Amino acid sequence: MRAALLCMALVFIFFSPCQGSTITPDSYLPSDFTEDTTIVSCVGTLKTEGDLLVRSNGIREVFGATGKGIRVGVIGNGVMSLELSQAMGELGQVTVFERGTGDEGTAMLEIIHDIAPDAELCFHAYGGDKDQFKHAVSVLADAGCRIICDDLYFFKQPFLEDGDVADHIREVLKKHPDCIYVTVSGNFASLHYQKPWKPGISIGYERTIHDFGEGYSAIPMTLLPGDEVIITLQWDDPWGYALHDYDLFLTDPNRGEVVATSMNIQDETGEPFEHLVFKNMINESRRVSLSIVRNGENVTPNILEMYIRNIDARQVETDIVKDPADSIFGHAALEEVVTVGSVRIEAPHLISPDSSQGPVTIQIPEPSRRWKPDICAPTNVQVSGAGSFPVPFPGTSAAAPHVAGVIAQLLSSFPDLTRNELTEALYENAFDLGEPGWDPVYGYGLVDAVKSFQALMERKNSW
Repeated sequence: MRAALLCMALVFIFFSPCQGSTITPDSYLPSDFTEDTTIVSCVGTLKTEGDLLVRSNGIREVFGATGKGIRVGVIGNGVMSLELSQAMGELGQVTVFERGTGDEGTAMLEIIHDIAPDAELCFHAYGGDKDQFKHAVSVLADAGCRIICDDLYFFKQPFLEDGDVADHIREVLKKHPDCIYVTVSGNFASLHYQKPWKPGISIGYERTIHDFGEGYSAIPMTLLPGDEVIITLQWDDPWGYALHDYDLFLTDPNRGEVVATSMNIQDETGEPFEHLVFKNMINESRRVSLSIVRNGENVTPNILEMYIRNIDARQVETDIVKDPADSIFGHAALEEVVTVGSVRIEAPHLISPDSSQGPVTIQIPEPSRRWKPDICAPTNVQVSGAGSFPVPFPGTSAAAPHVAGVIAQLLSSFPDLTRNELTEALYENAFDLGEPGWDPVYGYGLVDAVKSFQALMERKNSW
């Protein structure tokens, strides 16, 4: 009954003239595979151009910093074409704990191998859910990996507090104090929204539409034929103890219908989470409108945070939901990890439009800010393309292994470094690209292997 009443009300409002204006290749998927759209991978005899840009070639060729004696673990979707990459001379030996599906792991390993060719490489597929991912982290850490690099995001982890994935990584790093964890900032800057709840139009007893501002009670967007839009909403109620109830509605004003909803019930025991997936199955472009509805009293404030994925930002008609600030969440928000954003290869190495930015807002258990991302590295770089993987390799998924490779180089030359000593050297000697010092777009800047090595050498000589 609730769904029917809401749909009728939304049709009445949004169809009136007054309306305000991962990557897994299909060839590797088993026949019974069902994609979990709350998990997303952040995704390029070729050597990454990033080797020159981060100056890792300098310390490798002059000082012999090749990663020798350092074990590096990668977590990604899979290494299905690992043997092909090895046959092409792009990779040496890799210890595979779980192969997975797809080849983003293969591409990430190739980048690390380019930078630190003597590092011992390991791989574990993320496995398809958060528990298997946590298992992969533990396996690699227990196997002696001094560096673990992943490129995964879990959209059913809290945006505004630490979830169980973040908690697990924190505990693993406590157990293995010499391990350095490298992850991506994410590719979600271009379609992100975070604002306080604002009561708008009432559509029935204790049902209120969110007012996005600037005259928008709904966000209009155009879906091309075959587009599948994914929308995730969360708010600042405790995870598992949601006090307020929100729903997502996607309407088609031309057809006069509600085409998709997410109406999870939050009754002080649920998660503050709504997740809508809709695919445009008609053979023409389709204009739809996205709205947020609150059920119950509408006075108590909340912070709403929403991500729209799988469509180009230019398909959304308003900039209200195009705010890159504070678009980092999950284990990438941990202070204990190295969080990597992506920059363009071409000078002046501007931030990639989709590279998620900080700072990070944490609301629970108490309000705080975290200064992420930490550092940047290049994206859209060359890899072998084994398994028909896209070349150049896009996204922060390509940036993070550059940093992992440089860390392997530094640890092979200075094996007694603590985690804090190494990250301090990386951050203090990065090539500053934004505002002086740390900034929420570039972090401390572009990783610079030569300056970091020199600083550590001077430190060693001063002992």
